[in-house]
This record gives sequence, structure tokens and C-alpha cells, in this order.
Amino acid sequence: MNLVAKSRSLTNRINLHSVSILIYIYVVVTLFTMALAYYVNGPYVFIFKHTGEIVMAALLYIGLLGIIWDGTLIIVGLIFEAWRRWGLYGEGITMSVNSSRKVRFFTRGLFSLVLILITTFIIYGTGNITLISLSLIGSTTEWKDPIFWAIEEPVLKWITSIPINTGAWDMLYHSAWGIELFAAFILIVIGRTSRVVLNYCVSMILLFYFGRFLGVLNPVMGPAFFKPELFSHLNGSITEIAMQRVADIMAIGPEAAKDRSGMLLGGVSAMPSLHLGMVTLTTIWLAIERRATLFVTVPWVILVWISTVVLGWHYILDGAGGVVLGVICVWITQWGLQSYAFDTAVLSTRNAVSS
Repeated sequence: MNLVAKSRSLTNRINLHSVSILIYIYVVVTLFTMALAYYVNGPYVFIFKHTGEIVMAALLYIGLLGIIWDGTLIIVGLIFEAWRRWGLYGEGITMSVNSSRKVRFFTRGLFSLVLILITTFIIYGTGNITLISLSLIGSTTEWKDPIFWAIEEPVLKWITSIPINTGAWDMLYHSAWGIELFAAFILIVIGRTSRVVLNYCVSMILLFYFGRFLGVLNPVMGPAFFKPELFSHLNGSITEIAMQRVADIMAIGPEAAKDRSGMLLGGVSAMPSLHLGMVTLTTIWLAIERRATLFVTVPWVILVWISTVVLGWHYILDGAGGVVLGVICVWITQWGLQSYAFDTAVLSTRNAVSS
């Protein structure tokens, strides 16, 4: 077996192992969620309405980013090749169409895209945890908002008393998934291996399942749901419409809600903030690959945190909980994958190839 064939075999085995890890996690969280749904006498949905559309949207979005990225690099490479032929710059500059292959998306990122799509499907299934929460409302659920409000009341009253550009904060908050997928694309480009993306995907799945279950154990509505009279600046905003739809789902009960789109099945669950958890763990993985990304991602985290509070989705402490949960999920992933499962597969495969 020549070196190219050995390398291809190694890559295929690693890729297969990556998919098997995600499938294993999916089976575990699915069985656990199903058991809990059965325990609380709630429904369970294997595939929510619009799941296919959401996965396809992620595919098209990242694919479009890849086309733009690769197309730009190819054009720049052609320009530099033409300039070199015309003698417009020195021979020390080696940028070309061929040299750009190592940073192009479609030369290395296609399998990583598969991992992202599988993760999107798995995360969408956390709507079942909201169905569990709906099954508990009115029986065992006791909202914890009075505790959080008592701690943060002065700050929240001050925030709601100052002029707020709701449209700008709306745009930031509700573009979270678009920005998140863009960040995942950047991680694919700079990481260059499916291992990096696998770490990101596993930690994201853990974040959403842990976060949703914590929301069931510690039910918090959020300040705008708890004290709507203080959030009049939301009138006519995207957030007001979204909150009304969420409230409508919470009011109809689990049996009726299971037929709704999983997009709205986050429900009223503020603690911890998965918005903050999501951007925090993405910031960490990007920083591990390129520390310079912190100059962009840290302000991103801060602005998202502010938006969740200004728009009344979360208390300040919810954001802190999301940040902590994001860090924990990254740590669990590093411990579980990098020190055991993934490295074991890579080493054993390399040994097989070398022999």
C-alpha cells in the first residue's frame, strides 16, 4: 500500500470513528430523554416538524460560505500567478491557485460539514426536553424568578429605564444561529481537521442537553416574562413576536406542542442561557486553534450577553450560568475525546497503517 493510499485509509477510519462517536452520543441522550418522558407521562418526538428544512438550511448556508471563500482564494491565486508571469512582484511571494488548496474549504471541509449537519439534527431533538418541561408545568414546576429578580432588580430596572435601540439588539440576538454557523465555518477552515470539528460538535451537543435538563430542574422564565410591564421597549419588536409564540406554545400543553416546529420548542427556559453557552464554547475552540480570534469573539460574547438582558430573555446570572456551562462542556469534551476515545482510534489506526 503506497503512502497516499495509507493516508486515505487513515482519514477514512478517523472519519468513521468521528461519526460513530456522534451516533453513540445521540443514542445515549435519546434513550435517557425517552425514559424521562415516559416517567413524567409526556410525549416524545423522534423527528420534529421542519427538521429537514433546518438541516438543509445549514447545509446550504455553510456550502455558500465555502463557495464564496474558495472562489475568492482561487481568484486571488490567479491574480498573483498573472502578476508573477508579468514580473510585477518578486519570486518570494508564492501565493497561487495550487498553494491556496491548503486553506480552501472544499479540499478539507466536506466531512467536517457532515459532522455539523449531524450535530444540527441532534440538537434539534432537544425540543423533547421542552415537552418534558411542559408536562411538569402546573404539577411540580415552581418558577424560580422571584429569587433571580430579587438579586438583580435594581440593575434590571435601571436598564429598562434608559433609551434602548431595540432593533439593533434584536438583530444581534436573533442572528445568533447565522453567526454561530459562520463561526463553525471559520473553525473548519482554520482547524483543517475533522478532529477539531468533532470536539466542537460534541461540546455543543452536551451544552444543549445539559442546559435543557438544567432548565427543567431549575425553571426560570426570564425577566420579560416575569415583569412584562417593565419591557415596553419591546413593543412591535421581533423579540415581542417571538416571546408571544413561545408563550402560546407553553400554554397549549405538550400533546399539542409536539406537532409544532422544534424551532420554537426552546420554551421558557432562561437558566442557563444557551445563547451565552453556545458563543462561549465556540470562542474557546476558535481560540485553541487561533488565539488571535479572541479579539473578535470576546466582544461577541459580551454583546450577546448584553442583548439577552436588554431584550428580557435572560437575567444576568443566566448568562453567567451559560458561560460556566460552556466552559464545563469544553472541558468534558477534551477529557472524554482527546485523552481517550479519539486519540485511541487515531493511534491504533496509524499503527495499522504503518505496519
